[in-house]
Amino acid sequence: MKVLHAHPQAGIFIRQTALAYHENNLLESFLTTFISHKEYFLSNLITKIAPYLKTQLERKAIHEIPYSRIKTYPYKELLRLFASRYTSAATTDTVFEWAEYSFDRWVASQIKAIQPNAVHCYEHASLATLQMAKKKGIFTVYEQPSQHHTFFAPIVTEQLKKYPELASNETSLLINDKSIYRNKRRDKELSTTDIILCNSSFTKRTLVDANIDKKKIHVIPHGFPKSLSIIKEKNINDRPVVFLNAGTQNLRKGIHLLYNAWKKANFSEKEAELWLIGKNTLPEKLLQGIGQNVRIKDSIPREELMQLYKEADIFILPTLADGFAMVLSEAMSQGVPVITTPNSMAPDFIIHNKNGWIVPVGKEEELLNQMKWCVENKHLIPKISHEALETAKKWQWKDYRKKTAETVQNQYLLHEEAKNRK
Repeated sequence: MKVLHAHPQAGIFIRQTALAYHENNLLESFLTTFISHKEYFLSNLITKIAPYLKTQLERKAIHEIPYSRIKTYPYKELLRLFASRYTSAATTDTVFEWAEYSFDRWVASQIKAIQPNAVHCYEHASLATLQMAKKKGIFTVYEQPSQHHTFFAPIVTEQLKKYPELASNETSLLINDKSIYRNKRRDKELSTTDIILCNSSFTKRTLVDANIDKKKIHVIPHGFPKSLSIIKEKNINDRPVVFLNAGTQNLRKGIHLLYNAWKKANFSEKEAELWLIGKNTLPEKLLQGIGQNVRIKDSIPREELMQLYKEADIFILPTLADGFAMVLSEAMSQGVPVITTPNSMAPDFIIHNKNGWIVPVGKEEELLNQMKWCVENKHLIPKISHEALETAKKWQWKDYRKKTAETVQNQYLLHEEAKNRK
C-alpha cells in the first residue's frame, strides 16, 4: 500500500500524519505548498536572502521525511502569506481561496504520475483530488480537523446577536455568501470519500448530527507533545495565579467571553494575572477596562510559547468550537491544567476537577466562577497539574502515528476485499 498524502499547509498534525506513513513504509509522496527543508532550494534561498526569517521558516520545517518523498507547489502559498501580513482580511481570504483550490487541482493532476493505492487529503482542499481518485478506483481518506459547518454557523449567529460589538470584517467572513459556497464544497468532499478521520469525539458528534454516515468516521485524537518528566515547584501560594491564553484571539475561540469574565472577576494584582498571547482579530474596544494585571503580547515562536507554559498556572480557552485545540494538549504536556469547554478535545481527555476543568459553552458566569474557584483554591492546583501531565504522557504523538497507520491500513484492506467481491 502506497499513500499520497496532501495538504496545502505543513502544520504539526499534518507532519505527524506524513511521518506516520513514512515510518510504516507507506508514504509514496507528501504533497504540500511551501516547507523548510535542508534540501529544498527555495527555503534555503529565502534564508540566505532574509536570514531574519529563519525562525518563521522553522515553523514549516520537515526534517524527518526524505526530500525525495516531498513535492511542493509553493508560489501561491507565498502570495497568501504576503497577503495575510500586508493586506486586509477580505483580500487575504480571496487569495486563500484561490491558492487552496489551485493546490487541490494540482494534487489531482499528480495522481496519474504517482499512482498511489490510497489518497489522504483534508477538509476544503480536496474535492478535485477526491473526485479524481474515485474515478481511478483509489481508496480515499478525508481528514476533518474542525466541526461540521452546520454546527458552527448557528453559534456565530447567536454570538453576533448577543454581542453586536463583535461585528467586524473578520467575523463577517464566517457567515457570508462565500462561506455558504465553501460549505457546499465541504459536503461534497464528505460524501465522496471512503472514510473520514477526525481528531475528537466532539468533531465526530457534529458530523453525525449532520447525517454523515457514522460507519465512515474514525476518531484518532491528536497526540500530546513530548511531556515534562516532572513539574518544577512554582510556590503558587506566595504569588498571583497566572492564567494564560495563547493563539489567535477571535470569536471562535470565545475570547470575548474571557475578556468579559475577567473584567467581572476584578481580581487584584496580588490575586491573579492574565497573559494574552497571539494576534487579536477582535475589535480593540473590547479590551477597554481589561485591567492592569493583564499582559498582552503578539504571536511568538512555538519554542518560546512552550517555555511560557512552564511559567503559567492555568491555561484558559473558552472555545465555542475547536475540533481539537492543540494549545490545550501543549499546555497539559507542560503540566498546566486547562479550563475549556466540551467543544474541543476536552471530553476525550479531561475529567472535571481532576486534571482540568470543563465549563459550559458560551457562559460568561460559569467561566467567571471557575476562575474564581481556581484563585480561591490555588493550593489544589499543583495536584491537578500533576494529573494533567500524567494524562498527556499516556497519549503522545507516537501513539497517534501508530493508530493512524493501523486504521488506514485496516480500512484499505476492507475496502479492497469489498471491491474484489463485486
